[in-house]
Amino acid sequence: MGVRPTFKLSDIRAKLEADAKRIEAAILFNLQYLGEECVTLARNLDTYKDQTGNLRNSVGYVIAKNGRVVKNNFRKSASVSTADKSGKAKTKKGSGDGVKTGEALALDILLESKRGYALIVVVGMNYAEHVEMMGYDVLSSAEQFAKKELPLMKAKLKLQVQNMK
Repeated sequence: MGVRPTFKLSDIRAKLEADAKRIEAAILFNLQYLGEECVTLARNLDTYKDQTGNLRNSVGYVIAKNGRVVKNNFRKSASVSTADKSGKAKTKKGSGDGVKTGEALALDILLESKRGYALIVVVGMNYAEHVEMMGYDVLSSAEQFAKKELPLMKAKLKLQVQNMK
């Protein structure tokens, strides 16, 4: 007399596929959270005056899986004060050049990452490093935040996967 299973091979496949989808959703959720936090931090820094809006507008992120973009966040976010012809102060979001430049840089970096998951947070303007070297924080705080937060997120995700039933 043998033991007969009460499940089919298709049941095992379905459970494994459902678990894989849950794990992927958790990974993407965590990467998006980290990307949003980094971008919000960098965009809201008030350590420099962004005269054109390009520097702040070039801050953004891309999340990719196996080299394919699954989520991104690049948008006009700068508030630039200008004066109209009468001398009255006016606030605008700055040009879209920074947005295009930031996204192009992130996509260029993505070309080097074809396997697994990637979160790429950038400031796209080529003078950002110069601004940082002058003592202003453009992306440094966001980078330090990510370096601190990512290992914690990975550990938490590992525990969640281990506890899946």
